[in-house]
Amino acid sequence: MKKAKYTNVFAPLKSIWQQVINYLNAKHELQVWQSSDRDGHTWWNAYDPITGRTTKRNSETEMRAWIEERYYY
Repeated sequence: MKKAKYTNVFAPLKSIWQQVINYLNAKHELQVWQSSDRDGHTWWNAYDPITGRTTKRNSETEMRAWIEERYYY
């Protein structure tokens, strides 16, 4: 029983540590989002924080192709 209490004391620290790790990892992940221009055209945008490069594509299919070309080949 005492071991369970001891473990529970460290549970909040483990949670905080996991949040720190998630935050640091997220800073290096590719960011993809949609935007619309004045004419109502939807664009797919991406930002790579590692290279600092951004791109804009006309469709989700084009964005997926760009991602696959950059990151999987």
